[in-house]
Amino acid sequence: MENWKYVLLFLLFSVCIVIFMFYKLFPIRYYEVVLREAQGVDPLLVMALIKAESGFREDAVSAAGAIGLMQLMPSTALWLKERFKLDGDIHRAEDNIAFGLFYLRYLLNLYNKDLERALAAYYVGPARVNEFEKEAKSYVKKVMGYYKMYRTLYFWLGWGN
Repeated sequence: MENWKYVLLFLLFSVCIVIFMFYKLFPIRYYEVVLREAQGVDPLLVMALIKAESGFREDAVSAAGAIGLMQLMPSTALWLKERFKLDGDIHRAEDNIAFGLFYLRYLLNLYNKDLERALAAYYVGPARVNEFEKEAKSYVKKVMGYYKMYRTLYFWLGWGN
């Protein structure tokens, strides 16, 4: 009869380990920059997007040439600089987040706040969304799954919608 205490203690310890592992898999990094630049975009969505894009690696470069945490194409960054008079270097983490969030807000406005459409356009580009619909849907599903996990894990921050 005494063994139930050890079983309960083991189960409690196991649950704590699993929760800790989830927090390690879904970290919150660059939160000050994200909070400053979010401007109406849920910071937890940004965390999910960064996780999907670069796995939080500042030096990430994709096979296509996308750069940094938010995996911006140099041509997209140049367009943002010229069209909206943005200043910065997408190789720097803070600037990469600022440019990525500006671009995401632009896409959200372009698609009337349709988050899934904006994410698809973020992934393949607005002009190519229909051309790469299957890949875009898979990407959107991944980001939205991460977003759900972030909202579940970090509900106590009060960031989620």
